[in-house]
Amino acid sequence: MDDRGQEFRVGIMAVAALAATVFMIFRFGEIGNRWKSGTRISVVMADATGINPETPVRMSGIRIGQVESLQLIADGRGVQISLLIHEGFTFRKESRAQVSRSLLGDGVLEIIPATAGEPIVSGDRIIGQPTSDPMQAVARLEQRVTSTLASFETTGREWAQLGNNLNRLLEGSGRDGVTTIERSAIALEQFTQTMKTAETTLASAGRLIDDPRYQQQLQATLTALPNLLNETRTTLRNVNSVLQQVDTTVGNLNAATAPLAQNSEQMVARLGGSLKNIEMLTAELASVSQLMNANDGTVKKLLTDPTMYRNLNATAGSMAVLLENLKPVVADLQVFSDKVARHPELLGVRGVVRGSSGTKDGVVPAGYPPRQ
Repeated sequence: MDDRGQEFRVGIMAVAALAATVFMIFRFGEIGNRWKSGTRISVVMADATGINPETPVRMSGIRIGQVESLQLIADGRGVQISLLIHEGFTFRKESRAQVSRSLLGDGVLEIIPATAGEPIVSGDRIIGQPTSDPMQAVARLEQRVTSTLASFETTGREWAQLGNNLNRLLEGSGRDGVTTIERSAIALEQFTQTMKTAETTLASAGRLIDDPRYQQQLQATLTALPNLLNETRTTLRNVNSVLQQVDTTVGNLNAATAPLAQNSEQMVARLGGSLKNIEMLTAELASVSQLMNANDGTVKKLLTDPTMYRNLNATAGSMAVLLENLKPVVADLQVFSDKVARHPELLGVRGVVRGSSGTKDGVVPAGYPPRQ
């Protein structure tokens, strides 16, 4: 009976060990990973130092999956890391992956979530960022600490040298050193008095500000300040308007004087020609004036010689007598022209053959009206 119980207990232990082995295989082995559900994606990184299968995948400090496998990309372009994201966790395709390593070398794949884009699905690939090595940060920190300590050491030596110089100055100067200290004390006292004066001045200014009348005046000034600013703005706008008008006027002047500037050469040439013509005309008028003022000139004689006047007067009288004598002739011509106009047959062939004596008492044909 004891042998059977012992065999039973051994059998139970063997079955338990076999079940534990199967559980461990499915839990941590490749076969177990194939049966796990979730979203399988991949990450491409240039360096996967510190990443191994079963390395946890975290996002915002929470484990959301694990690394399943790593595989080199052809031509040494990087490493492709296969991830299994557990159910209930997701992020967007534009997210990034970064490897974080501790001082002991343990790595964790951190997901840096994006704020826009579509959710990931199985088969997607996201981009990995360069790995941040904590040892490099420690090395940089060590360099900075070393530099800071060196600076402190240099500063300490300079302060020690300054103290030694002051000690030598005071020990070797004797009475002069004491005088220097006394002058420093006097300077400090004067500085103290100056600060007291400044404090008194500030107190007086405070009492002045506390004066109700001063406060009223300040309040009135502050009240009038907006009106003053408005008037200043209005004045500036008026000045701006005047400047614009002046600018417009200058532009109009430029437009008006532009043709003059373009035709200035022609205008000057024409003015020069006109001045030459005026000079020639002035010279000719001067010549005519000289001729008129000459003593032996015709015009001068006509204006000043009385003989010329008497001759002209006599000629006018002769012309008057001649015109008086021509009056009968003109009257006869009027009668003749009147007869010819009324009886043109008088100028026929008979008139040509049979001449007339030319006297006024000739025979008048029948029917011809008597002479007036």
